[in-house]
Amino acid sequence: MELFAGAGGLALGLEQAGFNTKLAVEINKWAVKTLKTNRPNWNVVEDDISKIVEKGIKNYLEDDEEIDLVSGGYPCQSFSYAGKRLGLEDTRGTLFYDYAEVLKEIKPKMFFAENVKGLTTHDKGRTLQVMLNVFEEVGYKVYYKILNALDYSVAQKRQRIVIIGVRKDIYEKIGEDYKFPEPHEKKLTLRDILVNVPKSACAKYNDAKKEVMKLINPGGCWKDLPDDVAREYMKTTYFMGGGRTGIARRLSWNEPGLTVLCTPSQKQTDRCHPDEIRPFSIRENARIQSFPDNWFFEGSIGEQYKQIGNAVPVNLAKEVGISIKKYLQKLKRTKMQNYNLSFITNENLFNHVKETIEKYRFNIDLKEFNENLIDPIKLTFDSKVYGKTIEQIIDAETIRQIDKTNSNHIGYFQQNIFKYIGNSNWVVPKQGFDVVNEELKIFVEMKNKHNTMNSSSSQKTYMRMQNKILEDTENKCFLVEVIAKNSQNIIWNVSLDNQPVSNERIRRVSIDKFYEIVTGEAEAFKNLVEVLPKVMDDVLSELTQNNIQNTVFEELSRIDENLLKSLYLLSFGRYEGFNNLQI
Repeated sequence: MELFAGAGGLALGLEQAGFNTKLAVEINKWAVKTLKTNRPNWNVVEDDISKIVEKGIKNYLEDDEEIDLVSGGYPCQSFSYAGKRLGLEDTRGTLFYDYAEVLKEIKPKMFFAENVKGLTTHDKGRTLQVMLNVFEEVGYKVYYKILNALDYSVAQKRQRIVIIGVRKDIYEKIGEDYKFPEPHEKKLTLRDILVNVPKSACAKYNDAKKEVMKLINPGGCWKDLPDDVAREYMKTTYFMGGGRTGIARRLSWNEPGLTVLCTPSQKQTDRCHPDEIRPFSIRENARIQSFPDNWFFEGSIGEQYKQIGNAVPVNLAKEVGISIKKYLQKLKRTKMQNYNLSFITNENLFNHVKETIEKYRFNIDLKEFNENLIDPIKLTFDSKVYGKTIEQIIDAETIRQIDKTNSNHIGYFQQNIFKYIGNSNWVVPKQGFDVVNEELKIFVEMKNKHNTMNSSSSQKTYMRMQNKILEDTENKCFLVEVIAKNSQNIIWNVSLDNQPVSNERIRRVSIDKFYEIVTGEAEAFKNLVEVLPKVMDDVLSELTQNNIQNTVFEELSRIDENLLKSLYLLSFGRYEGFNNLQI
């Protein structure tokens, strides 16, 4: 259930994390239209939350199913750095209490609230403390943390407080604290995300501002202006001191965006395009907020900018949603059946299968589809030669791309499972050998297919193993083949410089024999294979989003109704004459 749903950034991120939206409440008519346009199947209610609370929010639900999560960010204007910091004394201050009343009535297992960073210091911290106390009173154990969207695959520096509540009886059953998602190592820049952005409406600068912004280099601000120009542009602000680097700010391709605001062209908070003399367009701002290109915004251009600026970044919501989902799934572990494998615990096997499935790629859009440089001429040949429609060829290519990505994740499963087997200290290093046991002095190179090594790669692998056994007389190296022609544990014979070479401590081992070495059980691999389908069924029963989400056709049809023409325009659109392509 989503309160203060806005344009749907938070709800969409939670949907991507595996939640189903049972009810979305929003008062702004244009935001409501945005929600209904993009998710006509959602139960969207356009009304004041206070009136809904008075009537009883249960009356708006379509069934009596228990709600796992209530989410929503209180209207951020009350606390935003960019506006007047009115706080709870604002006329909308009581909306927080409406939120708490919903929790009291619905009693969801958890809640997810988002607000501006300034909430932590508002009224010297007393405002936040009141909120935490109210959450405690209505039955929740509460956690809060400042999260930066930049840490969660969002190309934007945007710090927000995230408050998570766990119903006290749920917390007692699980018996452990909720943990916020870990930051991602890779930080995205504007260059990473603003590629092939669809054309859209864009606010404009007046002539005077254009002349000022022409003088600013990417990454610069008013400090780069000639002093007389800066004085004239900034007026009295020039003498107020402080950095004020948001004034006349032009962003750089090599940095993330600054916080996306509700209005794109304010003097105090400029965000000028790196190359062009203009603010970011509607679709560019949406990309910076991690909205997909197929998420449309209704209303005037100003209304669209406002909806995007007020939204929770989709990818941030998704990451927090995944962490909530994982926490709630711990409730089901008490009912977990016994898989009866002596060498790995039920929970470790379940979690490892789950991690592998979660790595699987279920989504593909036009940007990802076209990253592989699809040649439309080849697709034309394929269509004609094999007698298939363009739609069928694109669909087959989509599945091929997804399957190619997922093949790598099976390697993850095969290698990382040994970290959970017994207490023999198996590790999977980030570099070097695939699997290592320093205690047993075993170093493993794992191959998922018997035909993945040619003569050259075999020689390189063997020489690396040869160097490893020379380091220590007890070191042993194994080439483990998941798909081997024979069940074997034999000395690996290779040819180096046309001479046969072998060593007792460099061995070629099939996967079943390697499991036997690790576990001491001859049928360990066979037993794992037998139970694996059941483990997968148990995992998939917890995961609600395991269908391929394919928006390629939808996005291609927006370029042109003729899909083949769309593909040509996508690849050759800047070539001379292709704007009038007849095909």
